Amino acid sequence: MPNTLAIDTSVLITILGLIAAVWAVVPSSTRLRFRLGMSWFDWCIAIGVLLLVHYLVFEQAFRSVGLYYSFGPWKWGFEKSSAVYSLLLGLGLYILFRARTPKLAKGKIDTFEVLANNFLLTKRYDELFTLIEPHLFKLFKFAKHRSWLIRIVKKITPASPPSRLRMENGELHLCEAREGAVKSRLRSVLTRLDSKLSARDSLADKARGLLKTILNQPQFVAYLSVCHPYFCLKILSIPEVVREEFTELFVSALIADSNSLLYSELKNNRNLNGRYRLSLPRSNRILHFFFQDITTVDHLALYQPIGENVCRFIDEDQKLIEAYNRPLGYYEQIGKYRCPIYAGIKLFEIMIHEGIHQGIQDHLWLFYFTHFTDKILKQLRDQQPDDSIHEWPTPFHFLLYEIVSITSNWIDDCFEVNVSLVIDQISNEPSFDGHYISKQAGEALGTITQYILLSKKIDDRFKGYVLEISLGRLERFQDRKEAASVTHTFINSIIFVNGYAKEGYHQELYRIYKKLDHVLRHNVKSFDQAIEKCMQE
Repeated sequence: MPNTLAIDTSVLITILGLIAAVWAVVPSSTRLRFRLGMSWFDWCIAIGVLLLVHYLVFEQAFRSVGLYYSFGPWKWGFEKSSAVYSLLLGLGLYILFRARTPKLAKGKIDTFEVLANNFLLTKRYDELFTLIEPHLFKLFKFAKHRSWLIRIVKKITPASPPSRLRMENGELHLCEAREGAVKSRLRSVLTRLDSKLSARDSLADKARGLLKTILNQPQFVAYLSVCHPYFCLKILSIPEVVREEFTELFVSALIADSNSLLYSELKNNRNLNGRYRLSLPRSNRILHFFFQDITTVDHLALYQPIGENVCRFIDEDQKLIEAYNRPLGYYEQIGKYRCPIYAGIKLFEIMIHEGIHQGIQDHLWLFYFTHFTDKILKQLRDQQPDDSIHEWPTPFHFLLYEIVSITSNWIDDCFEVNVSLVIDQISNEPSFDGHYISKQAGEALGTITQYILLSKKIDDRFKGYVLEISLGRLERFQDRKEAASVTHTFINSIIFVNGYAKEGYHQELYRIYKKLDHVLRHNVKSFDQAIEKCMQE
C-alpha cells in the first residue's frame, strides 16, 4: 500500500543542488568576498531560514512527534513548496545584498587582506578599488587600534617622576626625583604588561601592513590617480599617509600621465587673482586641495615629488629630449598642455605665488628652477644659425623663457600682497618678512641668469631677451620705498650671483647688457651703476 504521507524533498534537493553547483564554479575571490560580507548576524539569519525550511519540509515527521506548530491554513495562495521557495529566494537576495555591501569587522581583516592581495597581484584594480573604497578609512582606524585592556593599563600606569636640576660643586646636574618603591614597582610591572599586550594585539599591525601594501603599490596608485583622483585626495587628507610613499606616487603618476585630471585643470586654470597670482576655484579640485592652504604643501612636501619628476624627465626621457630640440611648432599653443616639464613648472608657479600671498616664511624649494635650467641647457642642442630669428627656437627655449619669466614674477609679486589677509599667527611673528620668498627668488634668478648667459648653446638675442625680462621687473618696483631690500637682493644676485659668479660671467653679463635697449638701461639706473662699478673693479 503506497505511503500517502511521504515527505517530498525534491524541491529542497533541487535548490540545494543548484546552490552547490553554482558554488563549485564561483571564483575564489568571489567566495572570499562572500565570506567578508557575512557577519555573525547574517549567518544567524541564514541558519534560521534553513532551519525553518527544513521544519516545513519535514512537517509530517514533526507532526508525528507533536513538535509542529501551525498558524492555521495557508493564505494568499501559498502552500508548503511555494513557501520553501520564497524563503530560499529571500535568503538568496539578502545574501546577495550583504555580499555587495560588506562591512569590515575586526575579525574579518585576514579575509580582507587575502582578497585585497588577490586583486593586487592579479592587477584587477577595478575590483580592488570597489573592495577598498568603502573600507579604507576604517583600516586607518584599525591601524590606530588599541584594545580596551591596553588603554586601561596605560591609564593606570603611574607617570615617571620629573627630573630635577641640582647644584654640585658649582655645576648643574640633572637628577631623577625620588619616588616610593611601591609606585616604582607598579610602574615597571604595568609597563611590561603594556608591552606584552601590545605585541599580542595584532590588529593594528595587520591594518598598517595592509595599508602599506595597497597604498605603496605604484601601478595601483597610478590607476587611482587617473580613474579616481578625488579618492586619492581623501586619502591625502589623512595625516598617517604622510609617512608612506603614497604622496610621491600619486603626484608622480599625475605628472607622468598627460591624460590625468591634473593636465586638464592646469589648462583651464588661467584666471588671475591679482597681477600674477592664479585663481584656484573649487571646481579645480586637485589644485584647490594642494594650494588653497599652503601648509598642505609643506605637510605633504609636494615640492619634492614635483621637482624630482621634472628633473627625471629632463635627464632620462630621450624621446622628450629629441622632440624638444626640434623647432617649436605648435608647442606653445598645444604641446605645452601635455608636457610634464611645463606641468611641473606651472605647479611651482602656483605654489610659490600662494606662498607669497599667504606669508609663509619658507622658500618652498623654488631653487628647483635652477636645477631645471641647468639640466635643460645640458640637453639643449647646439646653437643654430637661424636661432636669432625665432622668439623660441625650440620647446626647450620656451621652457627657459617660462622659468625666467615666472621667477621674475615671484620677485615682483611681493608688492601685490595684502598683508591684512595673512593670518595673524604668521604676520605677528617678530621675524616675519613679507618679502622673504621674493628675495629667495631673486637669489635663484641670479643663478638661472648665469647658467643661460654662460651657455654656448644660447644665442645673444635670446640671452638679451631673458635679461630684458628680469630687468623689466626691476624697472617696475625699484623706486618703491618698501622695495629697498628686494632691489638690493636682485641686483646683488644678478651681478654677483650671491658670491658664486663664475669666471667670465661679469664680462658676458656686461656685454649682453650693453646690447639692450637704451631706454631700459636708462630706467634701471641702480643696476646700471652697480654693473659699471663691478666692471671697474
